[in-house]
Amino acid sequence: MKKLFKIAAIAAVAAFPALSTAADFPDRTLTFVVPYPPGGPTDITGRLLAEALGKELGQTVVVENRGGASGSIGVSYVIRSKPDGYTFGAVAAPSLVAPFMLDSKPYDLTTDVQTVGMAYVTPLVVLVNPEKIPEVTDMASLVEYVKGQSGGFNYTTAGIGSTAHLAMEIIDSENDLDMLHIPYQGSAPAINALLAGDVDMMYSDLVAAMPQITSGKLRAIAINTDERLDDLPDVPTLVEQGVEAAKAVSWGGLVLPKDAPEEAVDVLSAALESVLQDEGLQDQMRRVGAIAQYQDPAELAQTIKVDSEIWDNAIKEFNIKDEF
Repeated sequence: MKKLFKIAAIAAVAAFPALSTAADFPDRTLTFVVPYPPGGPTDITGRLLAEALGKELGQTVVVENRGGASGSIGVSYVIRSKPDGYTFGAVAAPSLVAPFMLDSKPYDLTTDVQTVGMAYVTPLVVLVNPEKIPEVTDMASLVEYVKGQSGGFNYTTAGIGSTAHLAMEIIDSENDLDMLHIPYQGSAPAINALLAGDVDMMYSDLVAAMPQITSGKLRAIAINTDERLDDLPDVPTLVEQGVEAAKAVSWGGLVLPKDAPEEAVDVLSAALESVLQDEGLQDQMRRVGAIAQYQDPAELAQTIKVDSEIWDNAIKEFNIKDEF
């Protein structure tokens, strides 16, 4: 009888393998795919989150950078990964809008992923190199300076179709300017180009720019928050300066392959919500320019849907195209 009972028990486990492992998730190392190069805003915040999530889950979370194509390469990798919950990825606005610039979309974030939750929002900031153009201290002086340049004026962003790029197209149109966009593959190389004087201006995620602002190497002349930030009290908002293109906000969240187990979604989302309540992590994120803000899987899915419509319309209006 004991032998028969043992055989029956083994058969039951084989028939319902998920029931035998769900309570153990995660029981090994997880991979967190950051679809941007090291040093950029998504990478910086991603590493903070990876460390916090690893402690919360009791497992190692390894960050794997898979940059390129405005985040599309890394996101596509996550989508194609084994849907067991052990590979998840970061998404940010560039990953969201990149497919709308192509005739054939590599993916659709409204259908091809399982959302885990939003982790943070990060403001965008207008930057200049004070050594190269010391006379530019606000948006009014920027407009005056640009219009006075017979040889042209250029600006950079983290990539074609980024929220910063789309917002600058609106600012350009609003002020009747003629600025040349010089995109880079990620915020870190774009920041370096501005520091080197290779470009005139940058519209950047605050995460990437904060260290250079606080050191005085770069000057922030505007920020797209509703009110001035406590950490940057001398930087006026775009709204204060009468600039209408003030609604482009960058955010970061986590996603899984669309067929990931519900248990994995629940565990990772609960862990994300928990770590974002930690004041220490909030302070760490705030110091680098990110504001911790949790949304559950359903709320992030709705954010992706709404933002997809907004940026799709903007991309069509300004005829923005890219090639992977």
